[in-house]
Amino acid sequence: MAEIAKLNRGTVAKAAGYVPASGDLRALISAKREGYLWRSDLTPDRLAAVRRQLAMAEAAANPPPFEGIKTWLAKLATLVSNAPVPSGEICAVFAEVCADIPDGAWTPETRIAWTRQSDRNGYPVGSRWPAPGELHAHLRPYAEQIRSEVTGLREILAMAEKPSEPERKRPDASELARAGALADAVIRELKAAMGEGINP
Repeated sequence: MAEIAKLNRGTVAKAAGYVPASGDLRALISAKREGYLWRSDLTPDRLAAVRRQLAMAEAAANPPPFEGIKTWLAKLATLVSNAPVPSGEICAVFAEVCADIPDGAWTPETRIAWTRQSDRNGYPVGSRWPAPGELHAHLRPYAEQIRSEVTGLREILAMAEKPSEPERKRPDASELARAGALADAVIRELKAAMGEGINP
């Protein structure tokens, strides 16, 4: 039991260390998506940063431990006006509805973002306890950002690790002569087919 608790704490800690890519890494991901990233752009320092960020993003993309969701909801309950006591049963419903929301989306920032939502049609959404579907809709953009980042970083590494194509050599004299003979043969066949006197 102690090992399970230790494992859950470790998983929560890994996801908590995740910060979305910014600056140079974000620019690299955008450049790759738009087709403007070249292998020469991928310096050793940049590749090391890509690997570090990918490790954090992959950890954040893992499913959250149930205890992590329960803790997140318990803290949200202190910030809203009509929260139930987040029992195991209530948390299980949220965990089921939000099963595809990765660990890295269950952060203090997403919790505060819930409370800071603008009123909708005069209803103070952010100051009230969410329905499971509402919470899923709120967390989904954060989940998609993590998955998109993982995909982009993996594409950058795949590009860097792809073997480079061998450099083309200039044709030597015999290759040039062979190509010239082939061109002469094609011209002769065209002359014969057309029955005209084409001057080469």
